[in-house]
Amino acid sequence: MGAIEGKGRPLRVTIIGILSILAGLIYLFPVLDVYGLGNLINMTNQTFQSGPIVLTAFVIAIANLILGLGCLYGWRPIWFYLVIISVINFVVALAVLLNANLWQAVLFALLWFAIAIYVIFAVLSRKTRAWFSI
Repeated sequence: MGAIEGKGRPLRVTIIGILSILAGLIYLFPVLDVYGLGNLINMTNQTFQSGPIVLTAFVIAIANLILGLGCLYGWRPIWFYLVIISVINFVVALAVLLNANLWQAVLFALLWFAIAIYVIFAVLSRKTRAWFSI
């Protein structure tokens, strides 16, 4: 069932888990591009042939996939990871928002900032902590 016997997973944890899995799949685009598969799904028409970029994207993709599965299954250590990642995302989103100059960049930064705030509040809520047995 999950971390809590007899209780379902909170919706916000499901949303965070699904978003994390989707982010992990998106971070796999550069890895797939190295093998020639990225052209089928690459939305930016850029190629990623640099080893460090591909390796970094692969590590981030795996971390996001583990985070998503951990949210869905209620793995206790994932909650601590979520708190750290939420704070980092909040700070980075705030920095991007303050430095954005095009209206598209501002809209993207606002969306990123809003998601970061949502995740922070969702992670620190009582139901989420209970799901992870914290």
